[in-house]
Amino acid sequence: MRKFSGMTALSAGCLLSLVACSDSTGPANLNSNAALQSLSLGVAALVDPSSPAAGSLSASLGVIAPMLDKVNVTINGKSQTMFALGTRVSFPDGTCEETLFGLPPDPLDPSACTPPSLGVLLVLWQSHSQTAAPDRIIVIAADEGTTNFDAFSTDLSVFPALAIYLEGQNPDNAMLSDTGTLTSQVVATGASCSLPFPPFAKAATCSIATFDEQGTISFSPVTDTPNPTNTVVTIPRQTLHGLWEAITEVQPVPLTALRGFSRSLSRSPARATLSH
Repeated sequence: MRKFSGMTALSAGCLLSLVACSDSTGPANLNSNAALQSLSLGVAALVDPSSPAAGSLSASLGVIAPMLDKVNVTINGKSQTMFALGTRVSFPDGTCEETLFGLPPDPLDPSACTPPSLGVLLVLWQSHSQTAAPDRIIVIAADEGTTNFDAFSTDLSVFPALAIYLEGQNPDNAMLSDTGTLTSQVVATGASCSLPFPPFAKAATCSIATFDEQGTISFSPVTDTPNPTNTVVTIPRQTLHGLWEAITEVQPVPLTALRGFSRSLSRSPARATLSH
């Protein structure tokens, strides 16, 4: 069985909370505030507004508005322009997921320490109106450096990185990453920002950052369909702005936060796939 870690679980919750539906496809000439308003509607469609994930994301959108970027990507060979933002969460050296998330010790290695993973989150989307959720959205949870999205890896000790692609009205049509890689390099600009602490942080600092991104990810349908067709997304090397929250002191995640994640996960059509 693959290792479904606490940090992977929170990343999965973020991915699932962002999947949204709308009544048309294609980008529009929206300004940053309108585009972010559309994205916030996508979040509200599936996630409990009182959950930590929703509150943290809403705060992030307000901070990133003045510097929201558009990027060029290729989807099944066709060039697309999409709004884009990135977030990174980093931890002090020696942080263990087993302690952070109250995970049971490995019976074969009770002293095992698993560093938190999937700390980079990228969101790319197209919207036609600030009053409607995104028409197309790609959400990627990865690590800094080169991340592998091979869902069929023979290394069963590590759960692969996660990405979701969705366009159109029906969230049941969401597609999950199954192969590909993404290379991410995150650099703080020196400009500070203010965000609420995530549930696992006792102290943290926030910086505006640039995200250097390049990669190709293949997505396959979540549901069983005859002769499924994959969607391939290519991100040529480019940079975008985002937020880097450096956790300087950690604390165990409260049970209420884990329950909030469970509620978000239970709402998702992809929950069965992501829980294995």
